Amino acid sequence: MASSKTELDYRVTDNVGYGLGSETAAAFRLNGIFHFWKEHLGFNIHPTIRESLQTSNPRIADVATGTAIWLIDLAKELPDATLDGLDLTLDMAPPVEWLPPNITLRQWNIFEDLPEELVGQFDLVHLRLLLPVIQNGDPSSIIQKITRMLKPGGWIQWDDLNIREAKIFKARPELKVEALEYLSRFWNTGERQEWIGRLPQSFEQEGLKRTSIDRYENLKQYLKADCEGYIVTCEETARTLARKGKVDEAKEFSQIVHQASLEAAAGAAVVATRVVCIGQKPVEL
Repeated sequence: MASSKTELDYRVTDNVGYGLGSETAAAFRLNGIFHFWKEHLGFNIHPTIRESLQTSNPRIADVATGTAIWLIDLAKELPDATLDGLDLTLDMAPPVEWLPPNITLRQWNIFEDLPEELVGQFDLVHLRLLLPVIQNGDPSSIIQKITRMLKPGGWIQWDDLNIREAKIFKARPELKVEALEYLSRFWNTGERQEWIGRLPQSFEQEGLKRTSIDRYENLKQYLKADCEGYIVTCEETARTLARKGKVDEAKEFSQIVHQASLEAAAGAAVVATRVVCIGQKPVEL
């Protein structure tokens, strides 16, 4: 396996913007990953939130909606709900003509000011897999904006991967996992990803109550598929580095990812723990 004197880590993607792709392959990856999430969680809306919703037609936002797959699936459960998908670009989402009638999509960059028409409008705001876009390990500015989107009594549900708890699995003990271990370290840079485990405290700092974080262990039958999704994500990262002019880093990282794909094909996997963090905006702040 190719290596450098200084091992690459996720900081190499600093200042390149969104580190993943937005092309057809990326959309396919996101749609596939959604189904793995639902198999592990068993729900779209956390049971605590679902039980507390006071109306049969809640207004729900999905921030960083991507392909809008979470909303599309949720529309089957809540056909009377008003569902809003928001993202920097809607290129990966279906045409509006193909969406369920209760879904509306709009562009919004989560790092820009919250539009006034979105303040205090939602019973639930959902986020998933913002790990690649959190800057300097600090999600506070995002949490502040999401909290402002909520009605009194509204909820945040944030689903993400706890990279700090990434594990290596081997179908047989003799399998080599050097490259997969490298990829695990790549995303787990110092204290940068510790914010995920601290989400309940971050929610509470913004005045949210009834906070909790649940961890969902990896299902053995999906270890290979989960790892393949992880490797495809790394391939997208390598292509982004190349597009942004970091050609040498992209070449080295691509070689590592290729070796990891061979290790995965032989029966090894690297996967991270899924977590779901929730918090409720008090009726009166």
